[in-house]
Amino acid sequence: MWHSKITLDKLFFINYSLSMDFFKNPQKLKQLLEMSEELPLAVQNYPSRGQTSIQKLYQTKYGKLFLKKVSDRNHQECRINVKSGTLAERESWAHQLASALGLNTPRMMLLDSLTTVQYWLDIPDAHHFITDQGPLTFDSQNVFECACFDWLTGQIDRHDANYLYDFVHQKIILIDSAHAFLEWDGSLPHYLQIFEASSLGAVSEKQYVPFLDKIGTVISKLQELVPLRSIAEQDALHRRAHRLLNIKSIFDVIKFYRKSL
Repeated sequence: MWHSKITLDKLFFINYSLSMDFFKNPQKLKQLLEMSEELPLAVQNYPSRGQTSIQKLYQTKYGKLFLKKVSDRNHQECRINVKSGTLAERESWAHQLASALGLNTPRMMLLDSLTTVQYWLDIPDAHHFITDQGPLTFDSQNVFECACFDWLTGQIDRHDANYLYDFVHQKIILIDSAHAFLEWDGSLPHYLQIFEASSLGAVSEKQYVPFLDKIGTVISKLQELVPLRSIAEQDALHRRAHRLLNIKSIFDVIKFYRKSL
């Protein structure tokens, strides 16, 4: 059971404060990790291909930081075109894109082409919350924004351990977004499957959120935010972005996934 009273706003204020220095300077971030205590990290709780990478958790004076280094096996099993972008690069680009769209994700830095460091949030992933506490309760606007983002990035690995659950505000926070920006469209995210089955009325509700306006603005900056080196993957990203321009509801996103099958 989780007893934390820390709010989502405070979590991201901490993220922002930390980013003012260390998350803008890879060398300073490396030095911070070297001076910090490495904590035990249980990666065996959920069967994931991510376990083949190096994963370390550090306790710093600013909070916990999570380092992840991907391996050749990661790229092979996930069918990643490394020449266009490694898994680490793709995860970093996903964070940049989320930030541009105003979607809250843990602060992240790309240390090198295979290694990322991100702020660690001490809240449960959906897998653990559902197992220990029961069904999730959703905020439809939050689901809409996350669903649009996962469709835009072509995310194909959004299982129940790849998003956190802020049980205080009943919102989900996307993590581990590396398996993205491929030539083909993604697969229906786990949270969207649950929402579709449990919130039938809200699925078709029109969403009026700033996120929709930002999509049009971001399209002109996609190459800068997500510098894929494959023309085919660039084209697929732009195609998905343009399809989102006329979207109105969560059901519209679900239809995109159904048509891509």
